[in-house]
Amino acid sequence: MTLRHGTQLWLSCALVLAVSSAATAQNATSPHTVTTTKFTIDDVSISKTFYEDLVGMPELRRFVAEGRLVEPFMGWTENGRMGLLAYTEKETVEKSPYPVSVVFLPDLDDVAARFQAAGQPFELHSGEATGGVRLAIVRDPSGNAIELVEREGPPAVGGARLIVRDRAEAEEFFVRIFGAAPEQRIQTDTFDEVFMNVGQGMFVALFEPTGVASLPKSENPVVAIYSTEFDAVLERVKAGGLRVRERSAGMFFADDPSGNVVEVVRQSAP
Repeated sequence: MTLRHGTQLWLSCALVLAVSSAATAQNATSPHTVTTTKFTIDDVSISKTFYEDLVGMPELRRFVAEGRLVEPFMGWTENGRMGLLAYTEKETVEKSPYPVSVVFLPDLDDVAARFQAAGQPFELHSGEATGGVRLAIVRDPSGNAIELVEREGPPAVGGARLIVRDRAEAEEFFVRIFGAAPEQRIQTDTFDEVFMNVGQGMFVALFEPTGVASLPKSENPVVAIYSTEFDAVLERVKAGGLRVRERSAGMFFADDPSGNVVEVVRQSAP
């Protein structure tokens, strides 16, 4: 499905999310599961307080690499979570002005009240302006933009948004490497975006701004995908000629064509 209209970015995204409440149907037979949307933060305690107290998102658990990294996993399920990457050596790349993660919440009024009480900005868009879906854009203490979409049902981390240089090129990468299926697509004068069904878990949205210079990319992962076809995925990445960094026998980092780092983790077959 392709939608063409000239409304601003966030409202356009909401219209596509309204087409399908989860933005993309899960494929229960896929060997891949999109588990985590990731981005770097400056301070674990401050960021954890923001997501828990204001957004209402609990910490599931955390990964600690002594002296190098603390990564709290925030969310409601293990196959739909945020990984807050707090490295000892901080990165200096500029944060994207576009939301890098999408969160579904049942009541934005409660969230807005918490932000207002804390004196925090809360950019709320009404359903009348978005074709029926209320949403808000917030920035966490490290400057990461997060899109909050009001949706009936339990709260959930819905997906990862990758900011890409060329939407078609990025789409081909995910189709070739993961056998992903492109689903809803939106195209306006200012951006081109497609929601990819990579398998189970969350969606992966590929977002290309139009007429905007690309920002330098983080050297750290922006999304984690678990796969029971780990070895085959690794071989396909190597055959494509893009940078790959093998971290262990069960994990590697691969660059997409725009330089976004995709973390792939070996998953045991059920």
